[in-house]
Amino acid sequence: MHAPPVYRGDLPWQAEGVLGPVFVGPLTEFHLRSGAQVEVLHNACVAVRYPIEPDAGGNAVVDLSHRPKQELVGGLTGERLTAVLGSDPPVRSIRSHQGADVYRLTRNRAVVFGSLPAIDGALRATGGWASLALVGPDRERILQKITAVDVRERTLPVGGCCQGPIFGVNTLFGRFADRFELHVPSDAGEFFLGVVLDAGAEFGLMPAGSSFLPPLA
Repeated sequence: MHAPPVYRGDLPWQAEGVLGPVFVGPLTEFHLRSGAQVEVLHNACVAVRYPIEPDAGGNAVVDLSHRPKQELVGGLTGERLTAVLGSDPPVRSIRSHQGADVYRLTRNRAVVFGSLPAIDGALRATGGWASLALVGPDRERILQKITAVDVRERTLPVGGCCQGPIFGVNTLFGRFADRFELHVPSDAGEFFLGVVLDAGAEFGLMPAGSSFLPPLA
């Protein structure tokens, strides 16, 4: 079972003029300990920038846990997705729509990452996932060190998704043209980030803020 979202309204770094509670992601405390610049954007804590980041085009891992998430489970999943997307995406594929990414995991399950209007019957799941983007020229080699899942492009093409373990943590993989996305249960987020950083150390992998990537919904 996913952990419930954590919201706080008393954050010392809360931006002036922010109304309502603020979402504190599973990696927020890690970012603060690491000296990252954390800002409240759209009522969520976002690590915007790290003191030292890779050069453009380098290997980096970026926290995406602040993106809104919805989960659809059950026999009406396809029908509900069709109402929003115009058609039901194939299983093990990702459909990008209005800046959000819809992962079609099984016939009866899908997860939406990004700012889509609430889907009928979907569960709010923002606090249930820790989400990372792994970018850079060695991203595939880094993953091959820590998982038996075949992440080669011929098996997991751009626009594809799958699930499998990384160091015992059930992981949702998504492949995009410029990155992998890795989604794990929120209570495993900091451990998982450490595993990825350790695996990427020989490739100069470093954490980076959201400004390292193009804007995502």
